Amino acid sequence: MDIQMKKLYLAFLWHMHQPYYKDSQANATLMPWVFLHTIKDYYDMPWYLSKHPTIKATFNLVPSLLEQIQSYCQDKSKDRLITTLKYDTTSLNQNDLTLLENYIFAANVDQMIKPLSRYHELYLKYVGNERTLKSFSHAEILDTQVLFLLSWCGNYLRQNSRIVQEFLAQGRGFSHIQKTQLIDALLNFMEKVIPYYKNLSTKKQIAISTTPYYHPILPLLIDRKSAKEAKASVVLPRSEASYQEYATLNMSHAIKLYEELFAQKPKGIWPSEGSVSKATLDLLIDKGIEWVCSDEAILFKSLKNIHRNELFKPYRYTSKEGKSIHLFFRDHYLSDLIGFEYSRKDPKEAARHFVEHLRNIYLSGHDSMLVSIILDGENAWEFYPNNAMDFFDALYAMLAQEEWCQTLLYDEIDEYPQLGVGSLDTIASGSWINGNFDIWIGSRDKNLAWELLDGTKNLYDRLKNSFDATTQAKIDEEFMIALGSDWFWWYGDDHFTAYASQFDEQFRGHLKNIYLLMGESVPSQIFAPIVTQNKTQCFHIAPQDYIAPQINGNTNNFYEWLNSGYIDLRRELSTMSTTLFIEEVLYGKDRDHSLYFAFRGKKLKNISEDTLLILYCDDKVFRVPISKGISEMISNTKKIVVGYENIIEISIHECFLHKSKFSCELIVDGKVEQKSPLYEDVVLSFENFNLQKWYI
Repeated sequence: MDIQMKKLYLAFLWHMHQPYYKDSQANATLMPWVFLHTIKDYYDMPWYLSKHPTIKATFNLVPSLLEQIQSYCQDKSKDRLITTLKYDTTSLNQNDLTLLENYIFAANVDQMIKPLSRYHELYLKYVGNERTLKSFSHAEILDTQVLFLLSWCGNYLRQNSRIVQEFLAQGRGFSHIQKTQLIDALLNFMEKVIPYYKNLSTKKQIAISTTPYYHPILPLLIDRKSAKEAKASVVLPRSEASYQEYATLNMSHAIKLYEELFAQKPKGIWPSEGSVSKATLDLLIDKGIEWVCSDEAILFKSLKNIHRNELFKPYRYTSKEGKSIHLFFRDHYLSDLIGFEYSRKDPKEAARHFVEHLRNIYLSGHDSMLVSIILDGENAWEFYPNNAMDFFDALYAMLAQEEWCQTLLYDEIDEYPQLGVGSLDTIASGSWINGNFDIWIGSRDKNLAWELLDGTKNLYDRLKNSFDATTQAKIDEEFMIALGSDWFWWYGDDHFTAYASQFDEQFRGHLKNIYLLMGESVPSQIFAPIVTQNKTQCFHIAPQDYIAPQINGNTNNFYEWLNSGYIDLRRELSTMSTTLFIEEVLYGKDRDHSLYFAFRGKKLKNISEDTLLILYCDDKVFRVPISKGISEMISNTKKIVVGYENIIEISIHECFLHKSKFSCELIVDGKVEQKSPLYEDVVLSFENFNLQKWYI
């Protein structure tokens, strides 16, 4: 093809997904993330695109998300947080306050809390009071509630809602009536979201794809051995059960809801977490799906090579029966730049950087090519200034000006015969994360969840014929919800969330519902938490962002450690006969790979000059003498700066640790006064700060 005729075709797919937070038996929505992301992201993302009519994108709307949005619009959600927010603050009981404490500051500090001065003022009070509302007045709680809701309002609401604009200008001193007016306005706004997608789809600026209904990992439902195909060393659960029927049901239900909402069958699918296998593709073909997307790692495993130019074209997979389906593979690097890196850059600089990468790809070949950008469509934007609107305006405007680049929709792939199509007669098993399924199976906690599922399913299979069709349908739905990917995502130490126990409770809650529907006693092991948070373990919050504190031994600047990780060693006090010297550890890294620690405790103020602090980080041991003032030293080849006055602060330069087991010993006058943690090392993780911080 003449180089003047070739083009780079760019396909965006924004994946909109939330787990299923409703408990049908309790008739309640247990977590508020569908509501919050709807008012912040689900309208804003297509709205950003609509301002650039020559730019196209595919939006993948997960059916369980759509169902939950509808439940809010129909006043059927029974959202526990929304219900509590509607109460007058003077009537709140301790359970209400505990629920509010879980969520009321669940917002990005830099981009959502700090811009609202009163909200930031209250946040600092909350942090200073051990992250509780115990010293808040009724008026302060009321302001916090309203400002929390305002912080989650997206740009469309801020530019088009009179109430949102007035309340943002007011800033503080809100009344109960104003709070209920705001909640009602936001719930009414949710009714606009699904029709807005339908409208843009009719205009052909966007296409809408789908996912298995409750977002399960289809290959694991169809055949758990696909995890072994993806990674031979994976340790599978000790038990077995069959879930193949739920793979089929998830797809049938997804197609049915899509047809009800959009009056046509879906053409394409982003399978949950980009998870594929040969059996998965065969199921999708059987359901009439025309295209499917996954990650470049799956393509390279399938081709048994890593030639990057092989990535930039569509593929067609043909089954043994001669049936075929289009496949598209995401550019992992470029997708992750948007998801995890560009939030730290100036929006226009980030957009230019992205377009320049595309230009380099365009110049690397002689023929037209296709680049797929596929990522989460909701969680990254709270880390961007202005909810990423400035970035998308700059990016879409730049792309519209480039004649060599054109956006397309996967639904329209047959309209681009100039794109050469690769051929695949096999496909590797795996997901977008490392090309395997480790996030959902293989660790102790994940396998325990599968084993609880297996025991429940095997009993149901034996008893199934004794239940009427209505009961079977309810049980099948509970199984499908419990098989959703998100419960397994949060089990183990792959990802951190302060809400892990709540996810655990919801997962086991669906298993309890199955036993209740069967009329059987719930086994005791289903009542036992999989996420263990007992007193022999220290309380640990992962770092939220990079930090750069001044090392001087004093907490004279609260903001220095605001986004640090936090370890509360006082949780071990019940096992000890004396007060701890080190009660709390703060830690974090800066962008130049310096590692920081702050050690706090009432008894630290009076330790002797003959004190040694030993830090264990995996195979590295740092022996740090502690003396008043600021000092520098070398330990284990690393430059270390120590500050000691009221607390101990330490920086370790050029410490290239991404994940590390950590423990410490304090030796005073030659005697080991403290070793913490006592029972198991804490795992410090500095990988993908943004992914760790995403609430849901």
